[in-house]
Amino acid sequence: MSKVFQPEHVVTDNPHGGMIYGPINDENNDDGTRYVQTVEGGHTILVNKNGNKLDHTPGTHNELCGTDLVKGKNTKSSSEAVAKSIVARHGDIVIVAEHGNIKLKGQNVWIETTGTDNKGNFLVKSNGHIAMTAGEKVTFAGTKLCMIGKDQITLSSKGSIDAFCSDLNKSSPLAGIFSIFTNMSLANLLKLVDSECGRQLWHLIKQILIV
Repeated sequence: MSKVFQPEHVVTDNPHGGMIYGPINDENNDDGTRYVQTVEGGHTILVNKNGNKLDHTPGTHNELCGTDLVKGKNTKSSSEAVAKSIVARHGDIVIVAEHGNIKLKGQNVWIETTGTDNKGNFLVKSNGHIAMTAGEKVTFAGTKLCMIGKDQITLSSKGSIDAFCSDLNKSSPLAGIFSIFTNMSLANLLKLVDSECGRQLWHLIKQILIV
């Protein structure tokens, strides 16, 4: 025996706003909505029985928290004070500013990837410039470090430039590239570049060779 379809229950409906529990359509057109809150000005909250929620704010949405927070409270570390935490147990977190900027600001900014089997990647892509400035020191460290400039690479220093390595190979951009890899075919060279610096660099090298 199927359950009897229960119509909506209107808590309030006035010129300033409304609040409804239950379906907002008839049984044949029920989309699963079970809570609707509207406020004058275009603010809307929709909650669906499938677990989804929509919060629509036509203007600026501000949150203020942590005004009376003390370090060591609500956290295991006595030196931290977590004022706001957003956790996605499954799935992604997506932040998009379609016609604006995204700004992150704090005393320190931590970004950590935790993919399994060393597959936690950190990817940055820009169709313009990427600029990084530090008041003290910039450090890049990894098992392998690859740097390529399709047109130019410039190293400039008012002091010295030090290079420490066991071997240093020097050649013109393309004229001597094959002399470094004696008796190595182009196909094997591309495979080596792919394994050493990744597939993106492999595609870039092919573009340079073709052009």
